[in-house]
Amino acid sequence: MIQDPSEPGIFGAMNHGFAMAYPHDWLLFWGSDDWAAGPDVFLQAITMILSNAHTPDVVVCRGRYVDAITGSFTRPSVFHKVGSISIGTYKRALFLGSTPPHQGTFFGPGVRSRLQRYDTSFMLSADLDYFLQLARVMGLSILSLDLELVHMADAGVSGIQTQRRLHEVRKAYRHAFGFFWLVPFVARYLRRFTSLVSP
Repeated sequence: MIQDPSEPGIFGAMNHGFAMAYPHDWLLFWGSDDWAAGPDVFLQAITMILSNAHTPDVVVCRGRYVDAITGSFTRPSVFHKVGSISIGTYKRALFLGSTPPHQGTFFGPGVRSRLQRYDTSFMLSADLDYFLQLARVMGLSILSLDLELVHMADAGVSGIQTQRRLHEVRKAYRHAFGFFWLVPFVARYLRRFTSLVSP
């Protein structure tokens, strides 16, 4: 990933990736502490996408966090349900606290032509804000795959700067849902707590 000096931070670099991509490229954003869940997961993902009746704009896979010290699996990162998702279903899932794992999401040409920038006023939660903005893109085609694509070390800056992250999450939900922001905010962290305690 190439850092754009005019836009500091990880999301500035991701915006640079959006800008440099060719029109027919698909993008997947990983950091240095993200890795493939298996040796053939990309082949599996491509096969599942090609078997779909229509080419989607966004493809969401599953991810799983790994404790950076012990190497053991912690919580999964899973979005809503498997299969094609309408924009209405997508927006309801967001309102109920579910969010696609950005490291497990492929961004196709269709979505990049309509929304190709993260809001870099967010230091930690621009990915959440981006997914919330997608809910306003009518006709968006979303495919959710039952495939664990990526493992992610659970020791990033977003996991450390808790107060700032909570502030940014609240800001993103308020921008998307107005006075009802508290519903997805609470639901988001209830989901995370449940995923930690579930076997």
